[in-house]
Amino acid sequence: MNFKEWFCLNGRESFTIDPKVSPGDARFYFGRHEIMKQIKGQVRRSFIDPGAPKMIIFGPYGCGKTQLLYHLEYLLKKEPPDTCRLNPHIVHLNIEMKSKSDHRHWHLQMMEALGKGTVTKWVENISRKTPNIEEELQNIFKDPNVSEAIRKLLIGGLEYTAWRWLCGQELSAKDLEQLKVTRNLGYIGAGDMAQALVSIGTLAEVNGEKLIFMIDEAERFAAVKSGDETHYLIDYLRELSEKSNKTVGFVIASTAYAMDELPQLFLSGAIRRAGRIGTDHYIDIPFLSAVTDVKVFLKELLRELVDQKLAEERIRNQSIEASLETYPFNSESFELLCQYATEDPQKALPSNLIHCLNECAISAWDERKPIIEPNIVNEIAPLVFG
Repeated sequence: MNFKEWFCLNGRESFTIDPKVSPGDARFYFGRHEIMKQIKGQVRRSFIDPGAPKMIIFGPYGCGKTQLLYHLEYLLKKEPPDTCRLNPHIVHLNIEMKSKSDHRHWHLQMMEALGKGTVTKWVENISRKTPNIEEELQNIFKDPNVSEAIRKLLIGGLEYTAWRWLCGQELSAKDLEQLKVTRNLGYIGAGDMAQALVSIGTLAEVNGEKLIFMIDEAERFAAVKSGDETHYLIDYLRELSEKSNKTVGFVIASTAYAMDELPQLFLSGAIRRAGRIGTDHYIDIPFLSAVTDVKVFLKELLRELVDQKLAEERIRNQSIEASLETYPFNSESFELLCQYATEDPQKALPSNLIHCLNECAISAWDERKPIIEPNIVNEIAPLVFG
């Protein structure tokens, strides 16, 4: 009997959760009920004003920020709030920053994550519905340069040059002439690029979609050392954070133990003031420091990952001394794991709990034990939480 069958796993090979590898895992987000209530409320209201979510989430490494981003995508697509009138178009991005990175690097990554194919498809859809594509694009894109570059996405031989321009890459005078644009995007400044992205958000809305970026690993913005580059990044985010941007939403996740440990970009008064990303839109994802929190997390996880019907039959047929609520632990081993997890509050994290659970289960399976016994927890837990 393999590991999956041994512990009655429900359509999975282990207790590991990873929505990047298994998209179905995005439906999971255990515990944290008050935080999820707060986030859902913020997201629901955001579609009324300013029109799209704009939020920063932060917490220690392993607290579940990435899982939360994917879970938000799941909720927006499967259970969208009644205030969301368009189909959410979610774009995931793991940001990369170096010491001299600025708004151009950020914009390029946003555009590449969105994808040339997606934007081209939106333009093609409009071209099939209107007899005058130029006029329609001019109505959507107030900047004639952006409108012209967008239109060139439909012209063979120029589509890749047009996309490079929209991504903010510097083009030669010859390329600019072919595109019939007067300058490179971003020549004026960071706001120039941000407004181009906001206009693409309007293009998405014309296609019945709401563009929302899920940006992870945002602690990498701390790698930017120059004050000038940081200022440009602030300008870019400030433009995206303005209430006038009703078309492009974003949820940004960063590792930080407290708000004041976030990269300088997110601490700027220009970003945190009301009307942009107010302080109430900074969401702290803390440790699971209380034993009760750990128990709730583990019980919810086991209820979803273990086939409850099969587990109940196995417990009954094999006279296993364990409750369905904590299977594959017995009561003693479950309590022991929760104690280990909370001895050091900074180790009480979902990632550590899942890792410990998986390692304990593997050890029990190796020893052909029907459940995880206390001696196994005593062997594995100190290595994870010590």
